[in-house]
Amino acid sequence: MMESILALINGGDYDLAIASINHLLEADQYNIKLLTLKADAQHKNRQHYEAITTYSELINLMPNEVDFYAGRGIAYYGSGEHKHSLADFTKAIELEPNNGYRYASRAYILDAIGEHLQALADYNKAIELDPEDAISLNNRGLVEEKLGRMHLSQQSFAAADKLAGINLSSAEAIIDQAKEEEQPASTRQPRAAMSWDFIFSTIKHLFTSPAERNNFFKFLTKRK
Repeated sequence: MMESILALINGGDYDLAIASINHLLEADQYNIKLLTLKADAQHKNRQHYEAITTYSELINLMPNEVDFYAGRGIAYYGSGEHKHSLADFTKAIELEPNNGYRYASRAYILDAIGEHLQALADYNKAIELDPEDAISLNNRGLVEEKLGRMHLSQQSFAAADKLAGINLSSAEAIIDQAKEEEQPASTRQPRAAMSWDFIFSTIKHLFTSPAERNNFFKFLTKRK
């Protein structure tokens, strides 16, 4: 049954997946795996408030599971409740204070809501803990640009490019794909922190132009 639900989620049939999960939960309402799948389906279905409720149930059952706070933080961000989103990412940092990924996650939210100085501090901490985190180096460069620190931003971009393994020959193709997949703002998903590892393990393309970098990351934020 789990396999069929996963197939529904992977196939984009989120409503049916959620209905199937709810049916199973009637007999086992505290099943962690089912609730986690439900939260994932709700998130992908852009049911932010429903996902918040499900992640809250999971946190009540497992209050020290850091990924549940991160998941709820993303749902809060999607619903526009930025204060609660930041609180959950801060809790994730408290649970894993030596994990640079958690600081980078909070930095992304801070940058998105215009708190650039705080975002910069978090990216600096993320890079201190993980000097080979190319996505944090790149995103720090974007924040430094917004703060007018152009020389520092170029240093961050150069370090990110070196780590990521630039392939400029395919830059134009990815930008063209980003333009083709342009969506209305109302349908966009915030980029989930969980997707960042995928970005640099499978794509490994960054760009030398700030405009192209911005286009690329806008493209990434719209992918499920």
